[in-house]
Amino acid sequence: MQAIVQNKRFLYLVIGIIVLNLFINNWSISFWDQDESAYAGFAHNMRKTSNWVVPEFDWSEPHRKTPLHFWAIAGSFWLFGENEFATRFSSVLALLLAGYMLFALGKNLFGRETSLLAAILMLSSLFLPSLAKIGVTDATLMFFETGAALALLNFMHRPAWKWTLLLWLMVSGGIMVKGPPVLILVFGMIGMLFIFHPKRWRLVHLHPWIFVPLTLVPLYVWGQAAWQADGGKFITWLIDWYILKRVSGNVFGQTGPPGYFLLVFCIAFLPWLMYFPKGLEDLFSHWRKRKNDDYYWYMLAWLSAGWFVYELVSSKLPSYALGAYPAVAVIIARQILQVKAADFTQLKVLRVGLYIYLVLALIISAGLVAGSILFLDTLGVVAAVILAVLWGGLSIYNFINYKKGAVDLGLKGSLVSALGFFLIAWGLIVPSLDTSRSATRQVAQLIEKTTPAKTKVVLAHEFLPSMPFYMISVDHPYQKLSPYNHLKGEHFMQLKKLYDAQEPIAIVLNEEMYMQFRAYMHQKLCYYCPYNYKEPTTYQYYMNLSDKVFAQVHSIDGFITDKTRPERYWVVYNRKF
Repeated sequence: MQAIVQNKRFLYLVIGIIVLNLFINNWSISFWDQDESAYAGFAHNMRKTSNWVVPEFDWSEPHRKTPLHFWAIAGSFWLFGENEFATRFSSVLALLLAGYMLFALGKNLFGRETSLLAAILMLSSLFLPSLAKIGVTDATLMFFETGAALALLNFMHRPAWKWTLLLWLMVSGGIMVKGPPVLILVFGMIGMLFIFHPKRWRLVHLHPWIFVPLTLVPLYVWGQAAWQADGGKFITWLIDWYILKRVSGNVFGQTGPPGYFLLVFCIAFLPWLMYFPKGLEDLFSHWRKRKNDDYYWYMLAWLSAGWFVYELVSSKLPSYALGAYPAVAVIIARQILQVKAADFTQLKVLRVGLYIYLVLALIISAGLVAGSILFLDTLGVVAAVILAVLWGGLSIYNFINYKKGAVDLGLKGSLVSALGFFLIAWGLIVPSLDTSRSATRQVAQLIEKTTPAKTKVVLAHEFLPSMPFYMISVDHPYQKLSPYNHLKGEHFMQLKKLYDAQEPIAIVLNEEMYMQFRAYMHQKLCYYCPYNYKEPTTYQYYMNLSDKVFAQVHSIDGFITDKTRPERYWVVYNRKF
């Protein structure tokens, strides 16, 4: 692998493919509900209302956070317009900068080749680039967490004011992106270094009694403005939702057992997984022996605060341990550069890692085929099968090469499989899934195509956040009716009144609410017979009613990704267009 990081042409090619992977189809793939579309909505409303302190958008309350990420998206909107590419641009840029920072600030700590290789591994992993392409807060947070961790370790290595200032600047930025995670990482690392590092008293010269208050100034200024804007409702909710509920339990059922993040790291860095157990074994061995080597103390602090603490918390998502991903990349890169070809035949820990790699890789191949049959169109199935064959074949090829000691061939195969997997997945497979996943965008485009400009749209009940955003994007004003995901008796009366109005109108409903509204218009709505596919007689009752009670109707079939279920949307017009 040394030949790879020393070969400039090959290095530029790899970087070029990484950048291509991060940007490919960002302009065409529809918003990922619910977080990404909610964030785009927050940025839109901030630009529209000039309320830059309280993020607000329809049906997006659970996704509100501290606002720096939304400000970044608003800036991208100013540059590129309000669209999917602009929503994702700041996240892609943040991840690329995080990778560069791992190289530029890591070479003083781990050596140039190790830090460069770690940056490549991180940017070509199977998980982190997806966070940037989905435009959530995590890539932006990772930029600040990576900078903060490396500034702290550089200060421990060679104290200087530039590291002190960079550390607290990154902490301040991280707080404004997502609140507590950067504080958990940095103060957790400081605590571990103070307990175990022989030069612990250097930490005193970080002057936390001065810089912590200064670090919190942007949060205080924003929080004060947000409190004044709505009487403290948002700040109170934020503390309860993002701190108290996650410490005491979990939200949305997002939980997992201890070892959850270990599995996540194994999958995220799967092409190089065979080196990970060896790296962890070396770390624990040195920690036990208390050898005076800065690298092992740095990794102890970084992993403890960025990874181990989250294994103990009930609430879990793959992105919670973001702060530890650069450390894992460094551990694997260091092993790649240290392990010799003969070690794969002599060291049991490497062989165990190799077999785990092969098993997980083949499971992913099988999962690609099975998942494509369930969720993709014909082109998507073909692309997924091709990817499964290539991925599985390369995994077996890599396994054989590593096992017989042909490490250079194995490493090149691992890099090709990682970059190729991501390119095919986001270049062909995800666009195939987007055919059904983009139903809310299709609804907006249908209304734009079939009605005059400014035609009023009624969103009859709660929808995914992408629905109102796409209505805004086609310049059709919309009105919310029910704040819930269902309609009550009075709502049907309001809908009928709107439908009978003189002005042209389009009403958007999901299938259940459409069937009930149609029954109401037929004056046959059965309030005691809830629409339910599991009750054939009730289903048949609603299905047999005619659509002719409406002037014009259209339906669009979709798929809700985060709930892994189909959804059909209906558009009802009160006149023919």
